[in-house]
Order: sequence, then C-alpha cells, then structure tokens
Amino acid sequence: MKRLGRKRLYSLEKLGQKVELSAGAGIKDAIVSATQHRQGSQIITEIVMDLGTAKASIIGGGADTDAIGVVSKDASITQLTVAKFGVITEMRVVCLEAPAGGDTDVDFHAHASAINTAASPTIAISGLAGLTAVGQDVTADIDDNSLANDFLYITNGSGSGSGAMTAGKFVILIYGFVAPDDLV
Repeated sequence: MKRLGRKRLYSLEKLGQKVELSAGAGIKDAIVSATQHRQGSQIITEIVMDLGTAKASIIGGGADTDAIGVVSKDASITQLTVAKFGVITEMRVVCLEAPAGGDTDVDFHAHASAINTAASPTIAISGLAGLTAVGQDVTADIDDNSLANDFLYITNGSGSGSGAMTAGKFVILIYGFVAPDDLV
C-alpha cells in the first residue's frame, strides 16, 4: 500500500474526481469543468459553466423558458441519474459573472428527455430562477427524488432573448446520497 503525503492528498481532494456529464452538443463547450467529491455517503458534484465561451455560439434560448445553448442542438447539461449523482436532495447555483447578451436572466429547468434550444423544458426547479447578478446564490431542496433520470438545462428566465450570450459564469452544485449496500 502506497502512502499519500498531506500535500498530495490535499491536491487530490481540492480538485475532486472528474465526472463525465454526457452533455448535449449544444452546451458541452460551455462546461468549464465537472468534478465530484465524496464525504461518506454524500456525493457533491460541482459543474462550472461559462455561457460567454469563445468555443461555441451559445444563444439566449429565444422565448421564456427555452433552453440556452447552440442553435437547434441538444442543450442538456447532464442526465440526473442515481448511478451518477446518488439520490439528489439539493441543488445550488452561484452566479460568478452576470449573464449578458442574448439573455440577462437565467433559470434552471429539467425535462424527461434531451431537447434542443428551440424547446422549453417542462419542470421548473423551484428556487433556481432569476439569476441576474454576481454573487447570487440560490438553492432548491429536492426532497422527493423527483428529478431522477431527468435532464438538466439552463433556460431563458424572462421574455425573449435569442442573441448570442456574451457573459454568464455559474457554479452548479448537486448534492446526492448513495444508498448503503445491504447487510448480509
């Protein structure tokens, strides 16, 4: 068994373990990083997003609640499976750079299937809405596992905004729990 020094252990935990989100082609270039940390049975997933990325032309969704991403492409950030995220109990979003360009007010929604930017996800995630300013920190309690297997989206928060996004950085935190193995 190899020993880990304190600095190496700190470095590993600080960065977390990378997680593959299987994001849609319409939003994958806006994902800066996706990592997971584990604390006992709790899994904390951190997804960092940059809607003003130079890698793709992210648009503001078009109409209220339309998905934000590249025109006519799958805009799902990830599918919220129990296998990947555990039983999700909470989602939190922090705005690090105010959205600008196509939409200056963003929300987070879920949908039962992967959809493109011309469609509106049907499930508003209560509490994850109206992100417009640096430092906003919003939280949604998910106390019934209702988002299991749904797809996560950033959406147009108000009115119509179909122009290119020029700014908007967010950290999405997903808190889940892994069920312990059965005792024999």
